[in-house]
Amino acid sequence: MMESIAAASMSMSNMQFQTAYDMAVLKKSMAGMESQAEALIDMMEAVPAPSPYGFDVYG
Repeated sequence: MMESIAAASMSMSNMQFQTAYDMAVLKKSMAGMESQAEALIDMMEAVPAPSPYGFDVYG
C-alpha cells in the first residue's frame, strides 16, 4: 500500500511539473506573438493612406 501512495505522489508531482512547464512555454509563445502583432501594427501605421482620387498621374 505504501508503494501505491508513493507512486501516486510521484505521478501527481510529474503532472504538476508538466503543467507548469506547458504554461511557461505557452506564456513565452504568447509574448512572442504579442510583440509580432505590435510590430505589424507599427508597420501598418507607417504606410501612407491611399489617395481618395482614382486617376493615374504617371501615365
